[in-house]
Amino acid sequence: MAKEFSVIIVPHDHRTTWNLRVSYRMALLFIILAGVSVISGIAFVITYGKIATAANRSLLLGRENERMRAELAQVDSLRVELLRMQALGLQFKGMLGIPLSPEDSTLVASLSPVAKTPAIPSDEEEGGVGAGEQRLMLDAMPSIWPVKGYVTKEFSVTGGEKSPEYHPGMDIAAARNTPVVVAADGIVEASAFDDVYGWMVEVDHGYGIRSVYGHNSRNLVNIGDRVTRGKTIAFVGSTGKSTAPHLHFEVRENGVPVDPRKYLLN
Repeated sequence: MAKEFSVIIVPHDHRTTWNLRVSYRMALLFIILAGVSVISGIAFVITYGKIATAANRSLLLGRENERMRAELAQVDSLRVELLRMQALGLQFKGMLGIPLSPEDSTLVASLSPVAKTPAIPSDEEEGGVGAGEQRLMLDAMPSIWPVKGYVTKEFSVTGGEKSPEYHPGMDIAAARNTPVVVAADGIVEASAFDDVYGWMVEVDHGYGIRSVYGHNSRNLVNIGDRVTRGKTIAFVGSTGKSTAPHLHFEVRENGVPVDPRKYLLN
């Protein structure tokens, strides 16, 4: 039995024909290699297609998550703003001498540093989860003054951070070692010394709201501590870049400084 076969190539221009002698073993090897190459190519195309589809789906999901997070942040901001407007309404009622309704009394109790009394309905009586969530948001609003004193410098961000008038908070002059209280419930995010703020405390109130207390003589809280509105967290000092005892008080919404008077109720 022959172990070879011939492949004859005949050019159309009648040139010399080519006669190639190929062994069966070489032909079989060539067929196998060609088959493996074809199968590998098909597998590569299928795998690459799946990877590309998964990557594109992951990209789309990432964009959708970013959009949803942005929408949730906007919803939280609107809800906080609504509660702030309700609190301001209480101020106007007080100024005009209008009696408070039972709902107003509940709101006052939520914003007050004084302990709640049994006369205030419980969350279950107010409607369950919705009422509880509203109370948490009210507790997160930095609504009380952290220290009693005279405001020596107001909030101003006109002109940006490079402006000499830039001041992202409120300076409240008070005697050295006057207690500094936290303006709302939250968790201590920072309690350390800063070159500018001196001994400072930063509290995360949730819902994108944070408050900062700077130039303290001494801090009384540590990172991770849970604090409630009205709790003493530090004492007034003049540490950092300061010329006299005072408290530097900031309120930030999603990392952006805002006027503390936007939240302070009294």
